[in-house]
Amino acid sequence: MARTRSHVLTAGIAGAAVCTFAAGAATATTEPVSEDAGNASAPSMAIVYSAEWQDGSWGQAAYDAANTMLDEGIISDLALQENVVPGAEGERAIRALAEDGFNPIIAHSFDFGEDVKAIAADYPDTIFVYAGGFGDVDGNVGDYAQPFYQASYLQGILAAGVMGEGKVGGAGGFDIPVCQAMYQAYLAGAQAVNPDIEGSFVAVGDWYDVQLAQEAAQSQADDGANMFIGCGQAPTFGQIDVANEIGGVSTGYVGDMSALGESVLSSTVWNLDATFGLIVADVAAGATEAQYYDVSLADGGMTVAINPDREGDIPEDVMAQFEDTLAQIESGDFEVPYVPEAG
Repeated sequence: MARTRSHVLTAGIAGAAVCTFAAGAATATTEPVSEDAGNASAPSMAIVYSAEWQDGSWGQAAYDAANTMLDEGIISDLALQENVVPGAEGERAIRALAEDGFNPIIAHSFDFGEDVKAIAADYPDTIFVYAGGFGDVDGNVGDYAQPFYQASYLQGILAAGVMGEGKVGGAGGFDIPVCQAMYQAYLAGAQAVNPDIEGSFVAVGDWYDVQLAQEAAQSQADDGANMFIGCGQAPTFGQIDVANEIGGVSTGYVGDMSALGESVLSSTVWNLDATFGLIVADVAAGATEAQYYDVSLADGGMTVAINPDREGDIPEDVMAQFEDTLAQIESGDFEVPYVPEAG
């Protein structure tokens, strides 16, 4: 059965934008449109985010995944709310969605953890999940993994293969396990090509301040860094800018960023519909307790997209090493080390 959707744009909490999608006519309007859903018995899902959906990275991954699920009839309705500030505003926004009957409700940022926990007990039949990335589960509050470190190891192999020598510059919005694990795995992958490669990690202190991230990346470049791995939009965008200028290599974060410059050697593409699908399946089955939803690279949770303009720069033996390691990860013969903190 072919499905289309209506797109309803209304004012949100404290000026945030709320996009509600339902199966029906493909029409933009400011009033709700009522049409028969392609799968009306499926759960209705809501997602809140602290920045804009169309960011080419973290927000875009959730936006695209959710709309894919709607198109495929996995969910019947979808509410997308952007520019929600974590804290009191976040708590109000999430509570309003729970009152409207959305289930599951996904808070797509590490910073929404306390907001979700503050209201979850008031809605025991609703599953709330936020992007903690470290297994924070309690009753109807769940968490979903970001095992990007598995892709980062492979990207470190490619980076060292192209650059030959130098240092790794790692950066995250904050020094959290997900970000440390990405940096440590990338460094380990680079050292699998050249054991003499060293690196450093810096917490920028913000997910969205690109200028601050540029300054951090430039400081690392001044210390010899020419291979960059970022965790978070701003840290990554700042690294790409600097790597473009110095002739280094950088890594796209949660989306193919090849178009941002020649330095982008590869990108981690997050297939979030696989993760969200597990959450929705629990709701559809009547579950009222959440889980730690973890979809690995081997299970299709992400892919490594190599910049087609840089493929010719990767030595044949390094590409063979990349492909062999990927095959071992997918078969379970090799497990990328998970190192969530500095040694």
